[in-house]
Amino acid sequence: MKSKIIGSIVAVMFMFVASAAMAGGHVTPTAPADYLSKKAPKKASKKALEKGAKTYKKKCKKCHGSKGDGKGTSAEGLKVAPTAFSAAGYMKGRSDGQLYWIIEKGSEGTDMEAFGLGTDANLSEKKIWRVIQYMQKEFTK
Repeated sequence: MKSKIIGSIVAVMFMFVASAAMAGGHVTPTAPADYLSKKAPKKASKKALEKGAKTYKKKCKKCHGSKGDGKGTSAEGLKVAPTAFSAAGYMKGRSDGQLYWIIEKGSEGTDMEAFGLGTDANLSEKKIWRVIQYMQKEFTK
């Protein structure tokens, strides 16, 4: 029993260290509680996923790559490597609200800009949710 607990702790620590290493040592802070409680509005329709894919390709692909591997055409030379959404366990380990917060507000200390209302990108809440639903479907392995 004790060895299973220790094994679980080691596995969690490894995942945390691996995630930080993939992000160039950057660790994204946890979103505030009011964001963490957010859930995607409903199961995404085929049309919503297509719209999410279109927005992803327009706004996210250049850094995060078409495969979600963090190897987009603009990724090279960034001070912090873009997150690889397709890394095993990454998407499953992120709540809807955490993803929403990062997209809306950006990620301090990185080149990840804010995409929410009032920014240059000015993505609506609906578009942000569609992108999240697309990412969850496309990159969850």
